[in-house]
Amino acid sequence: MKLRAPKRIIVLCVDRDADIEVVTRRSTPIVGRDQVLAAAIDFAIKRPEDSDANSLFAAVQMYDALKETFGMENVEVAVLAGTPNEGLEADMKILSELENVLKIFEAEGAVLVSDGPTDEQILPIVQSKIPVISVKRVIVQQSRNVEETFVMLTRYIKKLFEEDKYRKYSLGVPGFLVILYVLFSFLNMEVFRILQALLAVLGLILIIKGFSLDEKVKSAYLHHPVTFVSILASLILAWVVTASIVTKLSEIQRPGDVKSLSQVLLMEIGGPITILDILIFMTILAVVGLIGDRILESGFGNVPWRYYLLLVFVVLSRPILFEGIKIIIGTGDVIYLFYWTLITIIFSSLIGGFFLLRERIKGSKE
Repeated sequence: MKLRAPKRIIVLCVDRDADIEVVTRRSTPIVGRDQVLAAAIDFAIKRPEDSDANSLFAAVQMYDALKETFGMENVEVAVLAGTPNEGLEADMKILSELENVLKIFEAEGAVLVSDGPTDEQILPIVQSKIPVISVKRVIVQQSRNVEETFVMLTRYIKKLFEEDKYRKYSLGVPGFLVILYVLFSFLNMEVFRILQALLAVLGLILIIKGFSLDEKVKSAYLHHPVTFVSILASLILAWVVTASIVTKLSEIQRPGDVKSLSQVLLMEIGGPITILDILIFMTILAVVGLIGDRILESGFGNVPWRYYLLLVFVVLSRPILFEGIKIIIGTGDVIYLFYWTLITIIFSSLIGGFFLLRERIKGSKE
């Protein structure tokens, strides 16, 4: 199958951290050769050391070269910008600006101009809307003498301490580790132990940033706030339960067998509340969080009936679990377990049948 070459091409200069928009105070997207050239000159005057200026001029140069081949009416150039914090918010803004540009100029292919790997992270976003036929990375040539190298190092070190996206790592993380060192020193910990603790904290920070856990947590909270809070509460309860189980097992002579673990699950940790009750309540919290988010998104009547059925089943499963554990210990009643299992199945079936019948009636009316 022979692929058709695009006849209308747009040159895209993408600035994911929005330096161009912040420095020039020009709203993006910037469309058209004259507008992009004016933004490039303005940016170069205000921040001549920034590589984004070279990207802007490279985009204009690419536009001029393509114009000679495809004609002025078939080529356009535009500047897209994200946000200073980058991340998901920046990508969503770039996607929105790209959609607006494609409404103005209906291109069949795009040439992406970038000054480094950070901006090229948006390549999948651009490709989701228009085929990318080429990527041009602008690399600034530098003189290699000692004086220029020193100036460049000084400039980059200044960036580390002045720009927000670098300052939180160059100042924030070391400052946090220094505070921890002082706190551990007040606790009269040995130097070796302090270093171990600091390395553990540093490793945790690296894992969080390496797997983008902070962005994933932020995204989960923004899109599913009720589920996020309920799962967070469940994790706190899980920590309490784990500590209680470890403590109880340490008091038992044979902590490794199933019978000992079953005894621990039925131990009371506060009044009549047992460890098993906490585990069941954690599950209920997670299900309630899912239901709460669906209610916020689409209303009370549009929550899938399976969620309600799952909630009912979890609540009714408590006597079954308790009696099953008692049977393992040797104090339970099999008939009692059978009765509660039968009641749970019948009641869950009635609830599921009710919601299923209501859904069918609602579908027939529509």
